[in-house]
Amino acid sequence: MRLSVFSKSISSLSDTQLMNKVSARGDDRAFDELYNRHSRRLMGFLFRQLGGDGERAADLMQDVFMRVWSKREMYKPEGEFLTWLFSIAYNLLKNEYRHYDYSDAYRRHIQLTHDESQDENISTLLDNKAFDDALQKELRGLDPQSRTLFSLRYEEDMPIGQIAMIMDIPEGTVKSRLHTLIQKLKEKLNSYDVRR
Repeated sequence: MRLSVFSKSISSLSDTQLMNKVSARGDDRAFDELYNRHSRRLMGFLFRQLGGDGERAADLMQDVFMRVWSKREMYKPEGEFLTWLFSIAYNLLKNEYRHYDYSDAYRRHIQLTHDESQDENISTLLDNKAFDDALQKELRGLDPQSRTLFSLRYEEDMPIGQIAMIMDIPEGTVKSRLHTLIQKLKEKLNSYDVRR
């Protein structure tokens, strides 16, 4: 009975409260809760950034959480845990990009993961698929930093301030780069009029 009460209380804590327990006392249960909350989302982000290399994404995700544990004393409670987590992931990704070229793997992944599902309105489906294919082609051609920026904003739906902290650049730079990136994508994809 006591364990279930403890489990409920651990699961009701915020990320910051959990991380405070981890950093102050090396609390394994608090760390496990953080892992359970965020590992799936982080895995998806890393998987996309590494061109669909699931094995390498899983390895990198483990590296991220190992860093969270080993650097737990460095966590600053005034910062949001998710921002700190993605900052660690982004820095490990930068190192990964220096050592490996994932553009070919990313290209293969995008080609393999497109849905061939049928829809009652086949012309709309084909228009959406053509747009998605064209968008993915443009994203593959971006440098890793721009691809990460796009992913954090439009796939992870993170606010500008959080992206700035993760990528360690000013908010104005994030806004400027996003504006430039979106304008570039609009120019390349202006022939598509897809209703989503």
